[in-house]
Amino acid sequence: MMVRMNDKARASIVIAAAIAFARPVAFVAQEVGRAAQILADARKAIGDQKLAALKTFSVQSSVQRNLGNMQMPSDVEILLEMPDKFVRSDVMNGGPGMVIRGGGTTGFIGDKPAQKIDPGGASMGGVSFRMTGPTGSFSSPGGSGDKPTPEELEQRTRAMVRNSQVEASRLMLGWFAMAHPVLKAEYAYAGEAESPDGKAYVIDVKDAAGFAARLFIDEQNHLPLMVTYRGAMPRVMMNTNGRISGATDPSQPPEMADYTLYFEGWRDVDGIKFPFRMRRSTAGATNEEWTINKVKVNPKIDPKKFSGE
Repeated sequence: MMVRMNDKARASIVIAAAIAFARPVAFVAQEVGRAAQILADARKAIGDQKLAALKTFSVQSSVQRNLGNMQMPSDVEILLEMPDKFVRSDVMNGGPGMVIRGGGTTGFIGDKPAQKIDPGGASMGGVSFRMTGPTGSFSSPGGSGDKPTPEELEQRTRAMVRNSQVEASRLMLGWFAMAHPVLKAEYAYAGEAESPDGKAYVIDVKDAAGFAARLFIDEQNHLPLMVTYRGAMPRVMMNTNGRISGATDPSQPPEMADYTLYFEGWRDVDGIKFPFRMRRSTAGATNEEWTINKVKVNPKIDPKKFSGE
């Protein structure tokens, strides 16, 4: 029988895991081997051979971001082509009384970024908004106004590619129980988390460059429940009649917070199960809600989508 955990139960799991893993854990061969078996069971539950044969994938979704008392909707398309292409396109759209323009494309094509930014934003009642953050949605790096040196350009390029690889991996952990292969991630069994509604296996995921996340997998149906990680807080800039507020010094390190990605509403699509609802919370407060509208398994994708132009 499938166990569906409510928000309170998931919160209990996160808290229980935090308590359980406050003690040091020795990641030896046994933990690595057990993680491999748990992940193999999860991939079998998600799609088994269909998942193993996955070459291309597309997701179309409606995403609502909560910015304080404001709600900012957008349409998001994600395209994946193994082994080294990932593109995410955001198109912002408005609600009553709100004029929204902007969005952009982020991702990577091999070791090059797929980065196209529309410098627009959202406006309502004479106030405009622009959001920057770890998902790289609406603002290009930099912004100092000075012409960057070749070294700075190269550094920014690497950062854009890395940010997209990390975001792709967080999503793919919840979709397919695997990080994107470009990370060459390592997996270790970290323990078991328990709530009144059920138990979850916990897998630590890391790579050599500092990526770190924790994947929770339902022990009964073997489907991913959530992914937790530490990340930079989004920065929201407000322009009210020419006065900028909320801007921070880009030379200062961003404020860090605990994030949780929830994966719910699993359905079968051409032999692969996929979560048709997702939520992202920051420091315990939901700030993104995803409603998946369309999923395609191994579609033919126009190469221009991955051109990076």
